[in-house]
Amino acid sequence: MCEPVTIIAGVGLAISAAGAVAAHQSAEASSSASASAGVSGQIANMRDRSATIAYQNQTYAQDIQYANDMLEWSKQEWDRQLVYHSEATKAVEKNTLAQVAQVMLRQVEEDMSTILQGTEVRKQGTVVRASIRARSGDRGVEGNSVDAILDDVTRQEGEVLTVQDMNRSATQRQLNREAIALDAQGDQNLANLSVKTFAPSTQIRTPGTTASVQQAAPVMGPSTAVLTANLAGSVGSAVSNYSVMSGQKVSDTVNDIGKWAGRQFIIPPGAGG
Repeated sequence: MCEPVTIIAGVGLAISAAGAVAAHQSAEASSSASASAGVSGQIANMRDRSATIAYQNQTYAQDIQYANDMLEWSKQEWDRQLVYHSEATKAVEKNTLAQVAQVMLRQVEEDMSTILQGTEVRKQGTVVRASIRARSGDRGVEGNSVDAILDDVTRQEGEVLTVQDMNRSATQRQLNREAIALDAQGDQNLANLSVKTFAPSTQIRTPGTTASVQQAAPVMGPSTAVLTANLAGSVGSAVSNYSVMSGQKVSDTVNDIGKWAGRQFIIPPGAGG
């Protein structure tokens, strides 16, 4: 039978060792839980980062599609304005040419009217002079008086023709000024044809940089050396307590433990069968 002192020392040693092992296992479980939580958080952050990148790429694709649609619309509008500007230019030039042609026709008409009026004046002058000569011949009148009358008729004829020519020149100058004014107005109308310009589209937003996911910080597990030290401390405490309770020296207790451990490995005679 074991002595009570030995039993008490053994129980104390078992309790101390069990406490050290339990503390080590608890610390190891806590470390494992912390590491698992860190990995779970890292996985969640990676999922959030992937979702953010996917959203940015989708938004970027929509911006590119919108920019392409705006570019296509601008091209269509520009082509439409080119057609409008071309047709409007033709209309303005045609209208200007018609107005200038109308003025030129008036010039021709004024010239013809002046010519016809001059012909009529000359014809009337010729008739009047012939009548004067006929009457003076019938009456036997001749000399300076008849010549003076004929010269007066010729003078009046010349004055009328001169006034007609002056009026014709003034009318031609006026019509020329009108033609120049119409041509200038046509140029102004061409200059006033507005063409809408398109400003460059807003620069497409590129996806922003997504921060990388930080790796979960390593979680330190419980130290085996600490467990070994605690167990060694438990053994030392047990040896010390046994020595105190048994009244022997620590060295004697260590020798007893050595002897006891040696006996555990001795095979009694006949034990092998």
